[in-house]
Amino acid sequence: MMNARNIVSLFFGFGTFICAAGQLPAPDTLFSKVLENNKSLRVAREAYQVSILEAGTGNTPADPLVEIGYLYGKPSDLGNRLDIRVNQQVDFPTTYIHRSNVRKIRNTKAELEYAIARQEILLRAKQLWIERIHLNQQEKMLLTRLQQAEIIHEHFKKKLAAGEVDLLTFNQSTLQLAATESEYDRVLSEVRGNQLALDEISGGSGVEIGDTLFPAPVTIIPDSLLRDYMQEPALQLHTRELQLKEEQKSLTVSQHLPKISAGYYSESVLDQQFKGFQVGITVPLWENANRIKMAKSEVAFAEADANRYTYLQGKEIRKKLDQLESLKSRALKLEEALGEGNSAGLLALALRGGEISLTEYFYASDLYFRNEQLLLDYKRDQLLMEAELLKLYL
Repeated sequence: MMNARNIVSLFFGFGTFICAAGQLPAPDTLFSKVLENNKSLRVAREAYQVSILEAGTGNTPADPLVEIGYLYGKPSDLGNRLDIRVNQQVDFPTTYIHRSNVRKIRNTKAELEYAIARQEILLRAKQLWIERIHLNQQEKMLLTRLQQAEIIHEHFKKKLAAGEVDLLTFNQSTLQLAATESEYDRVLSEVRGNQLALDEISGGSGVEIGDTLFPAPVTIIPDSLLRDYMQEPALQLHTRELQLKEEQKSLTVSQHLPKISAGYYSESVLDQQFKGFQVGITVPLWENANRIKMAKSEVAFAEADANRYTYLQGKEIRKKLDQLESLKSRALKLEEALGEGNSAGLLALALRGGEISLTEYFYASDLYFRNEQLLLDYKRDQLLMEAELLKLYL
């Protein structure tokens, strides 16, 4: 069985891009289990093997033709006649050269198709990993908020019993507790969904992700990234498709050239026997005339498609790089603003000390919490965007 990383290395002879902050750490345990157990990747590996075997067929001459004829003479004094003919037809010699080139290109395409399938599955695994860290962070943050809501609810329950607050104020604390519990349950549900997706992509190998810290973001050099994308599998697949169509056009032209046949012939009648060789050649008139026109059209289409893909890919990468910079800027500004503001813990202390009202606490703490969630979302989206941009290194 082939080594997946060896296949990818065939098409990635370029050096790794330079990152000022280091590369995004890969979830190595998850990746190893995905590569070993993922069912879709197993299918892709088998499809690769089938494609290799399929590409290696059809480049041999046709089977020889053996004919035997026995003719009864009438009147009988003419004797009987025995004919033996062995004939072999071969295409024009350049046909076999072009067929061999077609086979090599198809082998390369099969390797690229496997590399693309592997890349997409590993990218999905990395995305699930990032999303799980985000969910773990939310779960941790909401658990703290839930504990605070429970403490505040108990605090106002005692105050209500002592007649120090009215029922409306107490109901506000009850509502806040219920809303926090509901949001906490929502995150736990998303964690379970993420775990199911991880189990599926890793072939049920029981991957557990308890990380609560995002990896440090990377600094991508756009020119280096764009240069490396010129060697990524999907673009190379379009290039190989163009090469295949060009080679198939040459093959079609060769097949339009005369075919040569040669063989042995023997004829026996009574005591007379004739033996010798036969040589023949086809006259190319109609058989492949329209196929050559179609092959030229397919070359033009493949060339236009490769150019279109190259243009759209460059445009998409630049768009994602712009979005990534925007996410970084928003995250930095929000992080600075949150660092200057009051923490949720200080707000809770102020409430219990009577420095602020419950309404003021709910407004300020909810604002702080929502912005903390937004910051986590920005960081998650930033890492997801980086993962998409850097998938060619997977």
